Amino acid sequence: MAIQGINSLQLTAPKNWSGLTTDNHLHAIYQRDVQLYSDIMTQIFNMQGKYGLESFLSKYPTKYLDTDADFKWYLKGDDRKAVTITGFSAADSLRPGINKGFFQLKLAERYYQASDFLTFDDKRFGVLLMDDGVADGTDWVFTVQHMKGDNSFFIPPTLMTAGRRVSKQNNADTNVLGKSYGGVEHSSHFEMRNAFSTGSKEIIVPANIAGGNGALAIGMTTPDGEKVMTWTRYQDIKAEWQLRQEKSKRLLLDQSNKNTDGTYSQKASSGFVIKQGSGLREQIAPAYQFYYNTLTLDYIYEVCLNLSINILEESKREFVMMTGERGMIKFHRLIEDKVALIMPYGNEKRLGGSGQELTLEGQYIRVKLPQGIVLTVVHMPEYDDPIDNRMPHPDGGFTENYRYTIMNIGADSNGVPNIQRIEPKGLGNKKWYVAGSTSPFGPLNGGAGSSKVDGYEVYYRYTQGIVLNNPLSAAELIPNIVY
Repeated sequence: MAIQGINSLQLTAPKNWSGLTTDNHLHAIYQRDVQLYSDIMTQIFNMQGKYGLESFLSKYPTKYLDTDADFKWYLKGDDRKAVTITGFSAADSLRPGINKGFFQLKLAERYYQASDFLTFDDKRFGVLLMDDGVADGTDWVFTVQHMKGDNSFFIPPTLMTAGRRVSKQNNADTNVLGKSYGGVEHSSHFEMRNAFSTGSKEIIVPANIAGGNGALAIGMTTPDGEKVMTWTRYQDIKAEWQLRQEKSKRLLLDQSNKNTDGTYSQKASSGFVIKQGSGLREQIAPAYQFYYNTLTLDYIYEVCLNLSINILEESKREFVMMTGERGMIKFHRLIEDKVALIMPYGNEKRLGGSGQELTLEGQYIRVKLPQGIVLTVVHMPEYDDPIDNRMPHPDGGFTENYRYTIMNIGADSNGVPNIQRIEPKGLGNKKWYVAGSTSPFGPLNGGAGSSKVDGYEVYYRYTQGIVLNNPLSAAELIPNIVY
Protein backbone atom coordinates (compact mmCIF):
# COMPACT_ATOMS: atom_id res chain seq x y z
CA MET A 1 0.00 0.00 0.00
CA ALA A 2 1.48 3.37 -1.01
CA ILE A 3 1.33 6.13 1.59
CA GLN A 4 0.45 9.02 -0.69
CA GLY A 5 -1.85 11.50 1.02
CA ILE A 6 -2.87 10.66 4.53
CA ASN A 7 -3.96 14.27 5.15
CA SER A 8 -2.84 17.89 4.50
CA LEU A 9 -0.04 17.58 7.06
CA GLN A 10 1.83 15.12 4.86
CA LEU A 11 4.49 16.97 2.91
CA THR A 12 6.52 14.10 1.51
CA ALA A 13 5.96 10.65 0.11
CA PRO A 14 8.10 7.66 0.99
CA LYS A 15 10.98 6.80 -1.32
CA ASN A 16 11.55 3.21 -2.29
CA TRP A 17 14.73 1.43 -3.31
CA SER A 18 16.63 -1.78 -2.73
CA GLY A 19 20.24 -2.79 -2.41
CA LEU A 20 23.05 -0.24 -2.06
CA THR A 21 22.32 2.76 0.17
CA THR A 22 24.56 5.81 -0.35
CA ASP A 23 24.75 9.23 1.20
CA ASN A 24 22.58 10.48 -1.67
CA HIS A 25 19.81 8.18 -0.54
CA LEU A 26 19.94 9.63 2.94
CA HIS A 27 19.55 13.13 1.52
CA ALA A 28 16.66 11.87 -0.63
CA ILE A 29 14.78 10.55 2.38
CA TYR A 30 15.31 13.80 4.30
CA GLN A 31 17.91 12.43 6.72
CA ARG A 32 20.20 15.39 5.92
CA ASP A 33 18.06 18.36 6.91
CA VAL A 34 17.80 21.58 8.89
CA GLN A 35 17.05 21.44 12.59
CA LEU A 36 13.79 19.69 13.29
CA TYR A 37 11.10 20.60 15.77
CA SER A 38 10.81 16.98 16.83
CA ASP A 39 12.95 13.88 16.35
CA ILE A 40 10.00 11.53 16.72
CA MET A 41 9.09 9.37 13.78
CA THR A 42 5.85 7.38 13.78
CA GLN A 43 5.72 4.14 11.88
CA ILE A 44 2.28 3.97 10.36
CA PHE A 45 1.87 0.24 9.92
CA ASN A 46 2.77 -1.68 13.07
CA MET A 47 1.91 -5.00 11.45
CA GLN A 48 5.32 -5.00 9.80
CA GLY A 49 6.99 -6.18 12.97
CA LYS A 50 5.26 -9.57 12.98
CA TYR A 51 6.66 -12.71 11.42
CA GLY A 52 3.63 -15.00 11.31
CA LEU A 53 4.34 -18.66 10.67
CA GLU A 54 8.01 -18.40 11.62
CA SER A 55 7.04 -17.11 15.07
CA PHE A 56 4.42 -19.84 15.42
CA LEU A 57 6.96 -22.55 14.56
CA SER A 58 9.38 -21.20 17.16
CA LYS A 59 7.13 -22.84 19.77
CA TYR A 60 8.33 -26.22 18.55
CA PRO A 61 11.90 -27.53 18.34
CA THR A 62 13.60 -27.23 14.96
CA LYS A 63 14.61 -30.56 13.45
CA TYR A 64 18.22 -30.56 12.19
CA LEU A 65 19.28 -32.91 9.39
CA ASP A 66 22.84 -33.86 8.46
CA THR A 67 22.84 -32.44 4.91
CA ASP A 68 20.83 -30.17 2.63
CA ALA A 69 19.69 -33.07 0.44
CA ASP A 70 15.96 -33.68 -0.01
CA PHE A 71 14.35 -35.02 3.14
CA LYS A 72 11.64 -37.61 3.57
CA TRP A 73 9.34 -39.03 6.20
CA TYR A 74 6.95 -41.95 6.30
CA LEU A 75 3.25 -42.23 7.00
CA LYS A 76 1.33 -45.36 7.82
CA GLY A 77 -2.36 -45.81 7.23
CA ASP A 78 -4.81 -48.35 8.62
CA ASP A 79 -4.03 -51.94 7.61
CA ARG A 80 -7.74 -52.36 6.96
CA LYS A 81 -9.02 -50.71 3.83
CA ALA A 82 -11.91 -50.60 1.41
CA VAL A 83 -11.06 -51.78 -2.12
CA THR A 84 -12.53 -50.27 -5.26
CA ILE A 85 -14.91 -52.30 -7.44
CA THR A 86 -14.17 -52.10 -11.16
CA GLY A 87 -17.10 -54.22 -12.39
CA PHE A 88 -19.02 -57.52 -12.15
CA SER A 89 -20.52 -60.19 -14.36
CA ALA A 90 -23.43 -62.53 -13.68
CA ALA A 91 -25.73 -64.84 -15.59
CA ASP A 92 -28.59 -62.57 -14.50
CA SER A 93 -27.02 -59.11 -14.61
CA LEU A 94 -30.15 -57.50 -13.17
CA ARG A 95 -30.27 -59.90 -10.21
CA PRO A 96 -26.67 -61.01 -9.43
CA GLY A 97 -26.65 -63.93 -6.99
CA ILE A 98 -30.30 -64.88 -7.41
CA ASN A 99 -30.99 -68.48 -6.29
CA LYS A 100 -27.62 -68.42 -4.48
CA GLY A 101 -25.87 -68.48 -7.84
CA PHE A 102 -22.17 -67.75 -8.22
CA PHE A 103 -21.09 -64.61 -10.06
CA GLN A 104 -17.85 -62.70 -10.64
CA LEU A 105 -16.81 -59.56 -8.81
CA LYS A 106 -13.90 -57.55 -10.23
CA LEU A 107 -11.71 -55.56 -7.80
CA ALA A 108 -8.83 -53.15 -8.31
CA GLU A 109 -6.56 -55.03 -5.86
CA ARG A 110 -5.92 -58.53 -4.60
CA TYR A 111 -6.31 -57.59 -0.97
CA TYR A 112 -8.58 -60.47 0.12
CA GLN A 113 -8.58 -64.25 -0.18
CA ALA A 114 -10.91 -67.25 -0.27
CA SER A 115 -13.29 -67.48 2.72
CA ASP A 116 -13.30 -63.71 3.33
CA PHE A 117 -16.75 -62.18 3.66
CA LEU A 118 -16.98 -58.73 2.05
CA THR A 119 -19.65 -56.10 2.57
CA PHE A 120 -20.70 -53.43 0.08
CA ASP A 121 -21.31 -49.72 0.70
CA ASP A 122 -24.72 -50.76 1.99
CA LYS A 123 -23.67 -53.21 4.71
CA ARG A 124 -26.94 -55.15 4.48
CA PHE A 125 -25.41 -56.79 1.41
CA GLY A 126 -22.30 -58.95 1.33
CA VAL A 127 -20.64 -61.85 -0.50
CA LEU A 128 -18.30 -64.72 0.36
CA LEU A 129 -15.13 -65.12 -1.74
CA MET A 130 -15.00 -68.63 -3.17
CA ASP A 131 -11.42 -68.37 -4.51
CA ASP A 132 -8.25 -66.26 -4.27
CA GLY A 133 -8.98 -64.32 -7.43
CA VAL A 134 -7.64 -64.43 -10.99
CA ALA A 135 -5.62 -61.63 -12.54
CA ASP A 136 -7.34 -59.70 -15.32
CA GLY A 137 -4.95 -57.00 -16.47
CA THR A 138 -4.39 -54.82 -13.42
CA ASP A 139 -7.64 -56.02 -11.83
CA TRP A 140 -8.57 -59.23 -10.00
CA VAL A 141 -11.71 -61.29 -10.63
CA PHE A 142 -13.22 -63.25 -7.71
CA THR A 143 -15.98 -65.83 -7.76
CA VAL A 144 -18.50 -64.87 -5.06
CA GLN A 145 -21.78 -65.99 -3.49
CA HIS A 146 -24.10 -64.27 -1.04
CA MET A 147 -24.87 -65.92 2.30
CA LYS A 148 -28.59 -65.29 2.67
CA GLY A 149 -30.99 -68.21 3.15
CA ASP A 150 -33.55 -66.57 0.85
CA ASN A 151 -33.28 -67.85 -2.76
CA SER A 152 -34.91 -64.67 -4.04
CA PHE A 153 -32.18 -62.51 -2.50
CA PHE A 154 -29.67 -60.84 -4.84
CA ILE A 155 -27.09 -58.05 -4.74
CA PRO A 156 -28.35 -54.74 -6.21
CA PRO A 157 -26.24 -54.02 -9.33
CA THR A 158 -25.92 -50.37 -8.28
CA LEU A 159 -23.72 -51.47 -5.37
CA MET A 160 -21.24 -53.02 -7.83
CA THR A 161 -20.81 -50.26 -10.36
CA ALA A 162 -17.26 -49.07 -11.02
CA GLY A 163 -16.05 -46.81 -8.22
CA ARG A 164 -18.08 -48.47 -5.46
CA ARG A 165 -16.12 -50.31 -2.76
CA VAL A 166 -16.07 -53.40 -0.58
CA SER A 167 -14.42 -54.11 2.76
CA LYS A 168 -13.72 -57.28 4.72
CA GLN A 169 -16.06 -57.96 7.61
CA ASN A 170 -14.76 -61.40 8.59
CA ASN A 171 -14.01 -64.81 7.13
CA ALA A 172 -16.33 -67.83 7.24
CA ASP A 173 -15.37 -71.51 7.57
CA THR A 174 -16.92 -74.83 8.57
CA ASN A 175 -16.75 -76.18 12.12
CA VAL A 176 -16.03 -79.69 10.79
CA LEU A 177 -12.49 -80.31 9.54
CA GLY A 178 -12.28 -76.70 8.43
CA LYS A 179 -9.23 -75.75 6.36
CA SER A 180 -10.10 -72.32 4.99
CA TYR A 181 -8.30 -69.55 6.83
CA GLY A 182 -8.67 -65.82 6.59
CA GLY A 183 -5.50 -63.88 5.92
CA VAL A 184 -3.89 -60.90 7.63
CA GLU A 185 -4.15 -57.67 5.65
CA HIS A 186 -1.16 -55.37 5.49
CA SER A 187 -0.62 -51.82 4.33
CA SER A 188 2.94 -50.62 3.85
CA HIS A 189 4.34 -47.29 4.94
CA PHE A 190 4.40 -44.68 2.23
CA GLU A 191 7.02 -42.05 1.69
CA MET A 192 6.64 -38.29 1.79
CA ARG A 193 9.44 -36.17 0.35
CA ASN A 194 10.26 -32.48 0.37
CA ALA A 195 13.20 -30.24 -0.44
CA PHE A 196 14.94 -27.38 1.30
CA SER A 197 14.56 -23.82 0.05
CA THR A 198 17.52 -21.44 0.06
CA GLY A 199 17.48 -17.65 0.04
CA SER A 200 19.92 -14.81 0.58
CA LYS A 201 20.32 -11.07 1.01
CA GLU A 202 23.21 -8.59 0.82
CA ILE A 203 24.06 -5.11 2.10
CA ILE A 204 26.88 -2.92 0.77
CA VAL A 205 27.90 -0.12 3.14
CA PRO A 206 29.99 2.73 1.65
CA ALA A 207 32.96 3.85 3.73
CA ASN A 208 31.72 7.44 4.05
CA ILE A 209 28.57 6.20 5.80
CA ALA A 210 30.36 3.57 7.86
CA GLY A 211 32.91 6.16 8.95
CA GLY A 212 30.49 8.36 10.85
CA ASN A 213 28.60 10.23 8.15
CA GLY A 214 25.72 7.81 8.60
CA ALA A 215 24.35 9.62 11.62
CA LEU A 216 20.63 10.31 11.15
CA ALA A 217 18.94 13.64 11.74
CA ILE A 218 16.01 11.81 13.31
CA GLY A 219 15.99 8.44 14.98
CA MET A 220 14.69 5.59 12.83
CA THR A 221 12.40 3.15 14.64
CA THR A 222 12.93 -0.47 13.66
CA PRO A 223 10.00 -2.85 13.18
CA ASP A 224 10.77 -4.30 16.63
CA GLY A 225 10.50 -0.88 18.24
CA GLU A 226 14.19 -0.09 18.67
CA LYS A 227 15.20 3.51 17.95
CA VAL A 228 18.58 3.89 16.26
CA MET A 229 20.55 6.99 15.30
CA THR A 230 22.90 5.58 12.67
CA TRP A 231 21.98 4.35 9.21
CA THR A 232 24.26 1.30 9.32
CA ARG A 233 22.54 0.00 12.45
CA TYR A 234 19.08 0.68 11.02
CA GLN A 235 19.98 -0.94 7.72
CA ASP A 236 21.35 -4.02 9.46
CA ILE A 237 18.23 -4.46 11.60
CA LYS A 238 15.92 -3.83 8.63
CA ALA A 239 17.73 -6.41 6.50
CA GLU A 240 17.35 -9.08 9.18
CA TRP A 241 13.70 -8.19 9.66
CA GLN A 242 12.97 -8.41 5.93
CA LEU A 243 14.82 -11.71 5.82
CA ARG A 244 12.65 -13.10 8.60
CA GLN A 245 9.53 -11.96 6.77
CA GLU A 246 10.67 -13.63 3.56
CA LYS A 247 11.51 -16.84 5.42
CA SER A 248 8.14 -16.85 7.12
CA LYS A 249 6.27 -16.39 3.83
CA ARG A 250 8.30 -19.15 2.22
CA LEU A 251 7.46 -21.58 5.02
CA LEU A 252 3.81 -20.89 4.27
CA LEU A 253 3.68 -20.32 0.51
CA ASP A 254 6.61 -22.02 -1.23
CA GLN A 255 5.65 -24.26 -4.15
CA SER A 256 7.93 -27.07 -5.27
CA ASN A 257 9.76 -26.49 -8.54
CA LYS A 258 10.79 -30.14 -8.97
CA ASN A 259 9.92 -31.61 -12.37
CA THR A 260 8.06 -34.89 -12.66
CA ASP A 261 11.31 -36.69 -13.49
CA GLY A 262 12.93 -35.42 -10.30
CA THR A 263 15.07 -32.74 -11.97
CA TYR A 264 15.03 -28.95 -11.66
CA SER A 265 14.89 -26.49 -14.56
CA GLN A 266 15.86 -23.24 -12.84
CA LYS A 267 19.52 -22.40 -12.42
CA ALA A 268 21.27 -19.69 -10.43
CA SER A 269 24.02 -17.41 -11.78
CA SER A 270 26.55 -19.94 -10.48
CA GLY A 271 25.16 -22.50 -12.93
CA PHE A 272 23.79 -24.81 -10.23
CA VAL A 273 20.12 -25.71 -9.89
CA ILE A 274 17.72 -23.78 -7.69
CA LYS A 275 15.66 -26.06 -5.46
CA GLN A 276 12.46 -24.99 -3.79
CA GLY A 277 10.47 -27.25 -1.51
CA SER A 278 6.76 -27.21 -0.65
CA GLY A 279 5.51 -24.81 2.00
CA LEU A 280 2.76 -25.56 4.46
CA ARG A 281 -0.15 -24.76 2.15
CA GLU A 282 1.10 -26.96 -0.67
CA GLN A 283 1.54 -29.87 1.75
CA ILE A 284 -2.12 -29.86 2.78
CA ALA A 285 -3.94 -32.54 0.82
CA PRO A 286 -5.90 -30.98 -2.09
CA ALA A 287 -8.98 -32.94 -1.03
CA TYR A 288 -8.90 -31.02 2.25
CA GLN A 289 -8.99 -27.57 0.65
CA PHE A 290 -12.61 -26.44 0.84
CA TYR A 291 -14.17 -23.36 -0.78
CA TYR A 292 -16.98 -21.76 1.18
CA ASN A 293 -19.68 -19.22 0.44
CA THR A 294 -21.31 -19.00 3.86
CA LEU A 295 -19.27 -19.99 6.89
CA THR A 296 -20.88 -21.47 10.01
CA LEU A 297 -19.45 -22.87 13.22
CA ASP A 298 -21.17 -26.17 12.47
CA TYR A 299 -19.34 -26.37 9.13
CA ILE A 300 -15.98 -25.68 10.79
CA TYR A 301 -16.77 -28.37 13.36
CA GLU A 302 -17.63 -30.86 10.60
CA VAL A 303 -14.24 -30.21 8.97
CA CYS A 304 -12.42 -30.74 12.29
CA LEU A 305 -14.46 -33.88 12.89
CA ASN A 306 -13.36 -35.29 9.52
CA LEU A 307 -9.76 -34.55 10.53
CA SER A 308 -10.27 -36.45 13.78
CA ILE A 309 -12.39 -39.58 13.38
CA ASN A 310 -10.19 -42.66 12.98
CA ILE A 311 -7.15 -40.35 12.76
CA LEU A 312 -6.68 -38.75 16.19
CA GLU A 313 -7.42 -39.91 19.71
CA GLU A 314 -10.05 -37.83 21.47
CA SER A 315 -7.41 -36.51 23.88
CA LYS A 316 -5.30 -35.17 20.97
CA ARG A 317 -7.88 -33.33 18.91
CA GLU A 318 -6.49 -29.85 19.41
CA PHE A 319 -6.51 -27.61 16.36
CA VAL A 320 -5.34 -24.10 15.55
CA MET A 321 -7.03 -22.09 12.83
CA MET A 322 -4.74 -19.44 11.36
CA THR A 323 -6.41 -16.51 9.65
CA GLY A 324 -6.35 -12.75 9.12
CA GLU A 325 -7.87 -10.21 11.49
CA ARG A 326 -11.13 -10.09 9.53
CA GLY A 327 -11.21 -13.88 9.72
CA MET A 328 -10.78 -13.67 13.49
CA ILE A 329 -13.68 -11.24 13.70
CA LYS A 330 -15.86 -13.57 11.59
CA PHE A 331 -14.95 -16.48 13.90
CA HIS A 332 -15.83 -14.35 16.96
CA ARG A 333 -19.23 -13.50 15.50
CA LEU A 334 -19.96 -17.14 14.69
CA ILE A 335 -19.41 -18.06 18.34
CA GLU A 336 -21.28 -14.97 19.53
CA ASP A 337 -24.31 -16.02 17.50
CA LYS A 338 -24.12 -19.52 18.97
CA VAL A 339 -23.78 -18.15 22.51
CA ALA A 340 -26.81 -15.92 22.01
CA LEU A 341 -28.97 -19.02 21.57
CA ILE A 342 -27.80 -20.37 24.92
CA MET A 343 -27.57 -17.10 26.83
CA PRO A 344 -29.88 -14.52 25.17
CA TYR A 345 -29.02 -11.80 27.67
CA GLY A 346 -25.28 -12.13 27.27
CA ASN A 347 -22.39 -13.53 29.24
CA GLU A 348 -21.78 -11.66 32.48
CA LYS A 349 -18.03 -12.07 32.02
CA ARG A 350 -18.22 -9.79 28.99
CA LEU A 351 -20.34 -7.11 30.70
CA GLY A 352 -18.84 -4.43 32.90
CA GLY A 353 -19.18 -0.88 34.11
CA SER A 354 -22.20 0.76 35.68
CA GLY A 355 -24.64 3.60 35.18
CA GLN A 356 -23.84 5.58 32.06
CA GLU A 357 -20.50 3.84 31.63
CA LEU A 358 -21.52 0.30 30.70
CA THR A 359 -19.06 -1.73 28.62
CA LEU A 360 -19.22 -4.79 26.45
CA GLU A 361 -15.84 -6.40 26.03
CA GLY A 362 -14.03 -9.55 25.04
CA GLN A 363 -13.40 -11.61 21.92
CA TYR A 364 -13.99 -15.30 21.41
CA ILE A 365 -10.82 -17.03 20.21
CA ARG A 366 -11.34 -20.59 21.45
CA VAL A 367 -14.14 -23.11 21.41
CA LYS A 368 -14.48 -26.62 22.85
CA LEU A 369 -16.67 -28.84 20.72
CA PRO A 370 -18.07 -32.39 21.08
CA GLN A 371 -15.80 -35.44 20.79
CA GLY A 372 -12.83 -33.70 22.37
CA ILE A 373 -12.29 -31.16 19.60
CA VAL A 374 -10.67 -27.93 20.78
CA LEU A 375 -10.25 -25.12 18.24
CA THR A 376 -8.23 -21.94 18.78
CA VAL A 377 -8.08 -19.12 16.24
CA VAL A 378 -4.62 -17.59 15.71
CA HIS A 379 -3.70 -14.43 13.83
CA MET A 380 -1.62 -15.03 10.70
CA PRO A 381 -0.04 -11.67 9.66
CA GLU A 382 0.76 -13.02 6.18
CA TYR A 383 -2.98 -13.13 5.48
CA ASP A 384 -3.32 -9.41 6.28
CA ASP A 385 -0.34 -8.13 4.29
CA PRO A 386 -1.81 -5.47 1.94
CA ILE A 387 1.24 -5.64 -0.31
CA ASP A 388 0.87 -9.31 -1.24
CA ASN A 389 -2.91 -9.69 -0.80
CA ARG A 390 -4.70 -7.54 -3.36
CA MET A 391 -7.87 -9.40 -4.37
CA PRO A 392 -10.83 -7.56 -2.76
CA HIS A 393 -13.51 -9.36 -0.77
CA PRO A 394 -17.13 -8.15 -1.05
CA ASP A 395 -17.39 -7.94 2.77
CA GLY A 396 -14.39 -5.61 2.95
CA GLY A 397 -10.67 -6.17 2.96
CA PHE A 398 -9.13 -8.88 0.82
CA THR A 399 -9.95 -12.55 0.23
CA GLU A 400 -6.86 -13.80 2.10
CA ASN A 401 -8.09 -11.95 5.22
CA TYR A 402 -10.84 -14.57 5.43
CA ARG A 403 -8.77 -17.66 4.64
CA TYR A 404 -8.53 -20.28 7.41
CA THR A 405 -5.66 -22.75 7.62
CA ILE A 406 -6.55 -25.44 10.15
CA MET A 407 -3.95 -27.78 11.65
CA ASN A 408 -3.80 -30.36 14.35
CA ILE A 409 -0.97 -29.27 16.66
CA GLY A 410 -0.78 -32.35 18.85
CA ALA A 411 2.31 -34.56 18.86
CA ASP A 412 2.29 -38.19 17.78
CA SER A 413 2.94 -41.12 20.13
CA ASN A 414 6.70 -40.47 19.89
CA GLY A 415 6.34 -36.82 20.84
CA VAL A 416 7.04 -35.49 17.32
CA PRO A 417 5.09 -32.27 16.54
CA ASN A 418 2.70 -32.49 13.61
CA ILE A 419 4.27 -29.38 12.10
CA GLN A 420 7.97 -28.62 12.34
CA ARG A 421 10.69 -26.48 10.78
CA ILE A 422 13.59 -28.42 9.21
CA GLU A 423 17.14 -27.11 8.76
CA PRO A 424 20.39 -28.76 7.62
CA LYS A 425 23.09 -28.68 10.29
CA GLY A 426 25.32 -25.63 9.93
CA LEU A 427 23.40 -24.26 6.96
CA GLY A 428 20.19 -22.97 8.50
CA ASN A 429 21.13 -19.32 9.04
CA LYS A 430 24.38 -17.59 8.14
CA LYS A 431 25.61 -14.01 8.33
CA TRP A 432 29.09 -12.72 7.51
CA TYR A 433 31.00 -9.56 6.68
CA VAL A 434 33.44 -8.98 3.85
CA ALA A 435 35.80 -6.12 4.67
CA GLY A 436 36.89 -3.67 1.98
CA SER A 437 38.43 -0.37 3.01
CA THR A 438 36.60 -0.68 6.30
CA SER A 439 34.52 -3.15 8.34
CA PRO A 440 31.66 -2.87 10.83
CA PHE A 441 34.34 -2.50 13.49
CA GLY A 442 36.15 0.45 11.87
CA PRO A 443 38.67 1.30 9.10
CA LEU A 444 41.30 -1.31 8.31
CA ASN A 445 44.14 1.24 8.42
CA GLY A 446 46.48 -0.74 6.23
CA GLY A 447 45.06 -4.15 7.15
CA ALA A 448 44.18 -6.79 4.60
CA GLY A 449 40.74 -6.40 3.10
CA SER A 450 38.86 -9.09 1.21
CA SER A 451 36.94 -6.79 -1.13
CA LYS A 452 37.89 -3.88 -3.35
CA VAL A 453 34.79 -1.92 -2.36
CA ASP A 454 35.37 1.34 -0.52
CA GLY A 455 33.30 0.16 2.40
CA TYR A 456 32.22 -3.33 3.47
CA GLU A 457 29.66 -5.94 2.50
CA VAL A 458 27.22 -7.94 4.61
CA TYR A 459 25.75 -11.24 3.42
CA TYR A 460 22.91 -13.38 4.72
CA ARG A 461 22.01 -16.88 3.63
CA TYR A 462 19.55 -19.47 4.89
CA THR A 463 18.34 -22.94 4.01
CA GLN A 464 15.09 -24.17 5.50
CA GLY A 465 12.16 -26.51 5.06
CA ILE A 466 8.91 -27.40 6.74
CA VAL A 467 7.22 -30.73 7.44
CA LEU A 468 3.51 -31.30 7.93
CA ASN A 469 3.86 -34.83 9.24
CA ASN A 470 0.29 -35.82 8.46
CA PRO A 471 -1.19 -33.91 5.48
CA LEU A 472 -4.60 -35.38 6.33
CA SER A 473 -4.64 -33.66 9.73
CA ALA A 474 -4.87 -30.19 8.18
CA ALA A 475 -7.37 -28.37 6.00
CA GLU A 476 -8.08 -24.99 4.48
CA LEU A 477 -11.31 -23.00 4.25
CA ILE A 478 -11.02 -20.60 1.31
CA PRO A 479 -13.52 -17.88 0.33
CA ASN A 480 -15.25 -18.88 -2.89
CA ILE A 481 -14.62 -15.62 -4.74
CA VAL A 482 -14.26 -15.72 -8.52
CA TYR A 483 -12.51 -12.92 -10.41
